[in-house]
Amino acid sequence: MKKLFLIAAMAVSALSASAIDGYKASKVTDNMYVSLQGGVYEPLMGQDILGDARPVVRLSVNKYFNTVMGVSLYGEAFINNNNNRDSWTTTNYGPGQKTVVDFTHFGANALVNLSNLFCGYNGAPRFFEVVAEAGIGAGHLFGVEKANFSTTNFALDFNFNLNDKWQINVRPAVEFQHDYANYNDHFYYLNGKQALATLTAGVAYNLGGVFTAIVPRDQAEIDGLNAKINGLRGELDGKNAALKAAQDEINNLKAKLAAEANKPAPVVEAKDNSILQPSVIFRQGKSVIDPAQYAQVEMVAKYMKNHPDAKILVEGYASPEGAADLNQKLSEARANAVKTALVNKYKIAADRISTKGCGITDKLFDEYDFNRVSIFKDTTK
Repeated sequence: MKKLFLIAAMAVSALSASAIDGYKASKVTDNMYVSLQGGVYEPLMGQDILGDARPVVRLSVNKYFNTVMGVSLYGEAFINNNNNRDSWTTTNYGPGQKTVVDFTHFGANALVNLSNLFCGYNGAPRFFEVVAEAGIGAGHLFGVEKANFSTTNFALDFNFNLNDKWQINVRPAVEFQHDYANYNDHFYYLNGKQALATLTAGVAYNLGGVFTAIVPRDQAEIDGLNAKINGLRGELDGKNAALKAAQDEINNLKAKLAAEANKPAPVVEAKDNSILQPSVIFRQGKSVIDPAQYAQVEMVAKYMKNHPDAKILVEGYASPEGAADLNQKLSEARANAVKTALVNKYKIAADRISTKGCGITDKLFDEYDFNRVSIFKDTTK
């Protein structure tokens, strides 16, 4: 008999393997049902059909570990609806005892979802399913000394799933009761009534979620995505390197420009005594006077104030890079910028100042950048 049960268990395990692949539960409470049922019970043999029936209440907690296999922990109370006991209980157990409950029964059953086993699971509980139960338990008979006994039971659950949470179930079952050797000859184990038939129905509530599909991973797709990620990382590293190089170049240019702006104005080697020493240097492509260059303009303004009869010519120049026509206009703008500063900032009369754009040159100074300049000539000399 043990070998037969072992072979049957192995067969169920093999059949269930295909039904459970590809689905999983996330929480402990997933697929855990609390069920409350009520119904009737009576002896399986020698009974008065329905005449011997009595009420039974059943509470169970059912947990499915996969889409096929599970376990049920349960408790049952078999109600005495006639405190004087009817003929079958009096005959089998002795004089009737006035207890509310004839006996109680607790146990554990294995569950096999036959619908999922043979038809598969499609990602959600089907509306109607059949579950087989088998297991062992222990009971206690009230009103009789030494009235503890062991049981084996078998059942079918007919479940109607209203949604992922609520379920209606109907459960016919047969329970075999054992270990009555200590009782007298009137005990029902000795006269063929060692089994009970029960029929219960009720509702069950799922405390968690249901089994969900495991999406299979395509290794080729994963490899492709990893390659794309690595390519994007390479592009990002290249752009970061280019950005750093550009930022370094900007910092170098800023440093060079700051150093140039803070250089003292070069002294123009006068070719004749009409050329004044100060000169105003401009940035490349600009005609705006840097703040550091106003010292040169102030020196010319002081000279003109010390020599009220003096008149000056402001000559603007540009360095050779760039188009000649644009540099001509730039040299004129530089000369006019210096005149404007003398008139507006230092209050020199405009009629004492004339301007001239001299275009490009590289002859004024040996330092190439110093040729972006405006110089002054005293026209009265």
